[in-house]
Order: sequence, then C-alpha cells, then structure tokens
Amino acid sequence: MDYPKYPLDAIDIRILAELQPDARLSITELANRVALTPTPCARRVRLLERAGYIGGYVTLLDQSAIGLPVNALVEVRLTRERQEEVRSFESSVRSYPEVMECWAMSGGYDYLLRVVTADLQSYNRFMRDKLLILPSVSQVETGFGLEQVLGRTALPLDQLARSS
Repeated sequence: MDYPKYPLDAIDIRILAELQPDARLSITELANRVALTPTPCARRVRLLERAGYIGGYVTLLDQSAIGLPVNALVEVRLTRERQEEVRSFESSVRSYPEVMECWAMSGGYDYLLRVVTADLQSYNRFMRDKLLILPSVSQVETGFGLEQVLGRTALPLDQLARSS
C-alpha cells in the first residue's frame, strides 16, 4: 500500500542520514544516534518506508572483486521518439541485467546507459546480441570508465536540513 508522503522533519532527516551508510543498524543503535527511544524510532522508520522515502535495503558489492570490472557508458539515439518505440526500447533495456542504469536524456542523445560486464568481449556480445538488434536504436556511442574517481550512494541530506 502506498502511503502519502509527508514533510520530513529534522529527526526523519537524521534517521535517513544514519541509515544511508549503514542500513544494518539495529533500531536500538539508530534510536541512540538520533536521540529517541526504540519504539518511536521504529515507528518513524516504518512510516519512512511506507511513505516511500526508504525504497529498500541493499548490499553493495565490489564490481571488480566479483569479476565485473567493465563500466560502459552508452549513449543511445533512437530512430524516432514515438511512444511505441520509446516503450519498446525501455522495456527491452529493463530486461537486460547488464544495464545498471538507464537515463532518458535531453541533448544530443535520447538515453544514457551504464552497462556492467566482465570484459570487453562480453560488452561486445551485449551490444551485438541485445542493444543493436533493437529496431528503434539508430546510433550508439560508448565510452569506458577507466577509473572511478567518485561513487556515492548517499544523497546529500544536509541540503534538506538547511532548507527545513
């Protein structure tokens, strides 16, 4: 069930700020960090989940350590941007596990994809067997990430605290 969003207060923002780097915190530890008792803290976490502020809990894996070191940033231009082509392209891309992110873009290209593979041969197979066979794809340009200089998963919640 989707609950309506409600305005975040300072305690909600502190809860979110504590959970972002470590979602495995116990309610007791979280409550201590945000100066609440466990019961109201647990209630707030449930409300944040139900309202959609917390979309889920994940484990972040090290891509290189598990053997998927290649990050390809793929710019895609469609032949046409009619609703049918857009829906078909987006549906196909959602079904490809190699595609970690897909952004509809303004500017020269229609989409930007982040594709993860084990090696260049695997990326070539993805391009040849999956992306380039889509009838709506007109043009593709790929750049490869050489080194990740910055990678964040935590949103800048301090901006919310200033604007509250």
